[in-house]
Amino acid sequence: MFPFFPVAMDVAQQAYFQAHAEERFRTGNDVTAEETEIQPQLRYDFIWDGGQDHFVAIYNPRFIYSHTFKTPTINPALVNPGTLNLSDPNDTPFSALQNGGLALEMVRPRYRLALYQFGAYGPVTTTALLVHAPWVGEGPPPDPVPIIPSTIAARFTLLFLQTQALLPIKLSRRVALTPQFVYNSFGGADNASRAVIAATYGPGVSLALEVDASRRDRFTTTIGGGTIGTSFQDNRTGDTIYRAEASQAWRHYYTRSVYTELLAGMSYGTDALNGPAYYPLWSAGVYYDSYPFVRQPPGAQPQGGIPGHGNRLQLALLVKEAPWIDIFSGDLEERVVGIGAVNYIIGPTTLRAQVGTGVNAGNTQTVATYKIIEVEVGVRYAVAPTFFVEGGLRFGYQDFSNAIRANQITQETVYAGLTWAPLPARF
Repeated sequence: MFPFFPVAMDVAQQAYFQAHAEERFRTGNDVTAEETEIQPQLRYDFIWDGGQDHFVAIYNPRFIYSHTFKTPTINPALVNPGTLNLSDPNDTPFSALQNGGLALEMVRPRYRLALYQFGAYGPVTTTALLVHAPWVGEGPPPDPVPIIPSTIAARFTLLFLQTQALLPIKLSRRVALTPQFVYNSFGGADNASRAVIAATYGPGVSLALEVDASRRDRFTTTIGGGTIGTSFQDNRTGDTIYRAEASQAWRHYYTRSVYTELLAGMSYGTDALNGPAYYPLWSAGVYYDSYPFVRQPPGAQPQGGIPGHGNRLQLALLVKEAPWIDIFSGDLEERVVGIGAVNYIIGPTTLRAQVGTGVNAGNTQTVATYKIIEVEVGVRYAVAPTFFVEGGLRFGYQDFSNAIRANQITQETVYAGLTWAPLPARF
């Protein structure tokens, strides 16, 4: 006789496959190289309890074949030759970065538990490392990402780990309280790799209170803190940075298609070398969507947009000031960022454009200087409901210097890709 196992009859399983490819070219006074990248994605969804519980497993490796035409000329007055990896990058042209994640979400009438684990390990090129995904019309557009110089090495081994846990609790129909924990580790995985990019790591906690004061106004009060450690080449470590911050955000809907979001607060950081410092924390953004915005109650899980008709226009403008960890020097610095993004959807065609700039400013206590400008334009066309082609141009200029290193990089990337995302198969 078979043993009895209580199996829910509302179980659903879905398998999903996606393939994406890009061709990139990097030029400038840093390195000249060509890259071909293929990103297959395997995804498995398991849904049960009437759709209230959801488990996701994703495997998304990055396979990159690169050829370097020119390496930069090293100025020994600016870069210590002893820190250089002088091997020919074409000796190992193939990189395979292993990348994946797990997620579990459990929705109950009064709370929602969400657990996420992401990780990546393996060789990756400096050209491919930090490329943000395009803005898809939800939330703030992404910040301009630093351009990793190839002065030290054109390829290195990356280690990335991120653990997140959040528990939105619905105190009432209009009020939710969300405690959150996060642990991040990002940077070079070994001694040689940390000469290219330092390894930063540390935990953080926060507590957010969301209140719908009216049909048009939402206020979010957040407090949080954490520690940040940094490891450099030759087992050198930076002083541990202790951080705490508090902020107040206000979102106001003027119409179903326009809202603004303002944030003000203060961040505190201290370490043994620089001592304590206070950093202003503020942002101002305006968002427009010709289709209506989705207004979920506080603590609710994100959902898809409301269907609209005709062509669709999405706009976002954001200016903010906040401290960031300079991945080159490992210091906590104040940075001002401005970003503008637009999407225009005409039937199966999506036109995208984005520009972002950032500069360190304010009461930074380090000698490092940093500024960047990043521009991207692209087009995506749906050949079929499950098959997309895309192409575009990314341009970035970065000027960075500190007591150890200085570089000015111009990076131009032409990319073309295809995505095949077959409809999920239920079994």
